[in-house]
Amino acid sequence: MRAAAYARYSTDRQTENSIEAQLEAINSYCEKNGYIIVSTYVDMAKSATNTDRPDFQRMITDARAGVFEAVIIYDISRGSRDVSDWFSFRKAMMALGIQVLSATEKLGDISNPNDFLVELINVGLGQHMVLQTRQKSIAGVAQKAKTGAFLGGVAPLGYDIKNGLYVINKWESEAVREIFSRYADGESYNEIIDYLASRGYKGKRGQAIGKNSLSSILTNERYIGVYTWNKRHVKYMGKWAGGTPNPDAVRIEDAIEPIIDIQTWRKVQERMSDNKKNARNTAVHEYLLSGLIECGECGGAYTGKTNTNSKGYTTRYYVCGNKYRTHTCKARNINADEIESMVVAQLTQFLRTSNPERVADSALEQQASLSSGHEANKRELAKLRTQLANCTRAIKEGIIYPELKEEMADIQNKIALLTRELESAKEIKLDRQAIIENLKKDANSITTETIPRLIKTYITKIYAHSDEIIITGGVNINACGGRI
Repeated sequence: MRAAAYARYSTDRQTENSIEAQLEAINSYCEKNGYIIVSTYVDMAKSATNTDRPDFQRMITDARAGVFEAVIIYDISRGSRDVSDWFSFRKAMMALGIQVLSATEKLGDISNPNDFLVELINVGLGQHMVLQTRQKSIAGVAQKAKTGAFLGGVAPLGYDIKNGLYVINKWESEAVREIFSRYADGESYNEIIDYLASRGYKGKRGQAIGKNSLSSILTNERYIGVYTWNKRHVKYMGKWAGGTPNPDAVRIEDAIEPIIDIQTWRKVQERMSDNKKNARNTAVHEYLLSGLIECGECGGAYTGKTNTNSKGYTTRYYVCGNKYRTHTCKARNINADEIESMVVAQLTQFLRTSNPERVADSALEQQASLSSGHEANKRELAKLRTQLANCTRAIKEGIIYPELKEEMADIQNKIALLTRELESAKEIKLDRQAIIENLKKDANSITTETIPRLIKTYITKIYAHSDEIIITGGVNINACGGRI
């Protein structure tokens, strides 16, 4: 019987339940019970309190595609420590006729009352342990927060961290004061960004200070000496928690040496509040080419914006994201009405004059090329995991040499890189005849209502250079999502 092996660990620290040990136990179980592993899925440093794990989700997708007939895990805790998530997974697999088995535990039929109760207790104990650990961790961090101590991450611009406390950085604090002062005096984000760049001011990680950074700086209470922690419920057990205000948030005034005086702070907050009200009253404009235009100067993505002049007339345009946010690009803006009209004209000509068979063949060749690279990455990943397992086995057998640790770190880095590449890749299945039929149908259904869909389906990329705009057409594989 074809089987899938699934392994997971929560932290970067290897334990007896490390990936290698789990897979070894699963392989041994399959050899004894006649299962053939056809797919292996591994989530490293991923929590079991939610199912938003790359390889877990890939396994679900492959299960629906009929790639295997059984899923083998080390134990329930590797699958999930959340009762609802675990039984949702079990029900989904049962609906597909796929067995879920453990190399170390007996998993029964969840439609059987006794088997269900045993599993419920096991996964419930796992969730109870997670909740206890989380409770103790939050209590410890909250206690530390009440002292105004730095709790990790990156310090705000203008501060350094010394002995766990916020200390003013003289050079950066001058930038912060300029930001608040200029905004309070009515300067725009663009004017402030240009000024900061002319003086050589950078963000905490050395990046150009852009509009998102300015917004974050101008609303950070630490600059008036107020220490806050856990202001909002952002995540609970790894899942989005709504972002609602947290009544148990820690807020301590005069805990940090301030950079900004209270009068300037209030003036800034009043202006920001007025701007938000005005933004809510601004009409929403559609941008047909969002995500399709690439800057020929810096490679950034163009985004749609609208200008309104003193007489109330609006102009839609596309601007390079790097130019708009950080002013690090000088590419020209593109009038939205002009480029959209040009693209629609080119699209109409493409649909009405292209040979459907050739377009379909080109799409299939592109798919084959993507799949080839995808499979090559899979093979390389399997090879690296075997090498990592060999290193681990060598340590267990007492074979240790100075370079071994560096070798393992290098292998783990390569595994992480390949895993990210595979996560971002899509398994796309195209049907040649469906492409041909859709092309013929779409060529006769070009209307105002269908234009947005047709652009996303048949415009693959638009390259905006200083002296020309290049529009490439075909079947946009990523946009069609395998529906044709």
